[in-house]
Formats: sequence, structure tokens, C-alpha cells
Amino acid sequence: MKQLNGTYLFLIFVLAISGCMPNETTIKPTLTLIQLPSPTLIPSTFTPTPQPTQSLTLTPPATLEPEQAENTIKTLLRDPVDCKAPCFWGITPGQTTLDESKNSLAYLGLQIKSTTYQGKDFYGIRYDFHSGLSVMVTLTVQEELVENLRVDITPETQRAGIPREWSAYSPETLIKQYGTPSRVDFFLGEIGPPTYSMQMYFKEVDLIIQYINFDHVVFESGQTHVCPLLDQYNSVRVWLGEDPQYPPGAAVPLEEATSMTLDEFASLMMGNPDSACFNLKKEMFP
Repeated sequence: MKQLNGTYLFLIFVLAISGCMPNETTIKPTLTLIQLPSPTLIPSTFTPTPQPTQSLTLTPPATLEPEQAENTIKTLLRDPVDCKAPCFWGITPGQTTLDESKNSLAYLGLQIKSTTYQGKDFYGIRYDFHSGLSVMVTLTVQEELVENLRVDITPETQRAGIPREWSAYSPETLIKQYGTPSRVDFFLGEIGPPTYSMQMYFKEVDLIIQYINFDHVVFESGQTHVCPLLDQYNSVRVWLGEDPQYPPGAAVPLEEATSMTLDEFASLMMGNPDSACFNLKKEMFP
């Protein structure tokens, strides 16, 4: 399955950082503004003397307590409130340094670990929830600057009527934020467990997202029925940055797999989730 290339590197890195747990000792500097007293009225003939200007001082607060960190991470995964792509949790590829990234993650109680592969430095964290949801963040670093970023989400078991715990990265949320995708591809596989994946590309913000399902795929009458807003996914992968490491491989474009246009697809994803379903033409997949 070509679209899953890069898996072996990912597995190596999982082994390297799989022991990451919240760290309560690391601190992150924040800015505290020193306020000056209000000015008083003075006579017009008075010659003013130079006054001290406002200044900034760095105050390092303690890392969030475990319960606070968990609630904060839950919020970041459910609501797109932190920053827009290609930024993730305050880290922007091409702009954020390694030290700044460590501070951002440490504030959430996350200890970063590292490995080197083929001359590249990779840094990452993993966080697991009791619900079964987990998130892994991998940074590719060159010369102390984050070059690109990958997020791997293992979704919780989805229940009818209960919103996804990672809804900030669900198709309808991303389309609402960034508009119609620049490209949507699909992959179908019948070797081993039946598999389908959907990739959405948002070129203007250097964002790629892939949804993979290999537990609940049914092939019937030469078609596969998919419901992207309801299907249980086994993995959700997000690539951020201009030069992503090991992005999805070649797949079948939306227009060939479904006969829908990109605008029609976007409109469907923004409608009723129960109706946001369609068939993939099995004959279009090699």
C-alpha cells in the first residue's frame, strides 16, 4: 500500500519515544507586563524629565498540573483554537526553533525525546488518554529550526451521537477553517485487512491529512460505501510544513473515484453527517 510509505521510520521513532509521560518539572517562560503608575496633571510651564518606559520581564511559571494538562490537550484536539495551519500547538515549521518547541510542549507536561535517522534529527512526544485516544507529535529539525511536523492520532472507539475527541482535525472542521481542499485522494486495498484511506490537501496552508480505516471496510457490487464524518478510523495522520517527511503516496483522485468535484465534496462534508456518504468505484483502483 504505497500511501503508507514511511511507516518503517515511524515505527522506529515510536519505539524511541513510546515511554514519554507527562513531566511536571519543566518550565516555560511567559511574559508579565510591568504597569507604570498613571500620569498626574502638571503645569504647562513645567519641564518634564525623562521617565522610565514600560518594560517586559520574563516570569517562568510551573508546568501545568497533570489534570490541567490533560484538559488543555483535550481542548486543543477538539477545537481549532490555538493557531492556524501550518502551526500546531504554537509550533510553526520554518519559524519555530527547537528550544521554543520544547518549551511549548513542556508547558503541557510533555517530555520530548529524540532520535536521528538518515542524517535528520527527529524529536517527539506521545500522550495517551484513558479513552483510548492517543496523539504523537514528531518534529523534523535542521540546524535547531523545526523543518516540518507530523501528528499521528489514534482515535478512540467512536460512539453514536458522541463527537469525536479529535474533532479539530475532522474533515468538516478543516473545510470550515480552510475552505475547499486543493486535492482529495482515495486508496483501496484488499491485501490483508480491507483498507481504505482518504487524503485531503490544503496547499495554501501546507497541510495534508490522511484518514485510514482497516477494520470496517465492506466491498459490495464493485463499490465501497464510505461515510467520512461517521466512519471509525484506525489512524489519522497530519503533515504540516512545506517539505513534509514521508507524505501519503500515490492514490486515486476524488473526481475519478467518485465522479464528484472538489466543491461538491466540500459541500457534502459541511452538511448532515448522516448524509455525507458516497461510493468509491472499485474498478478505478488498481
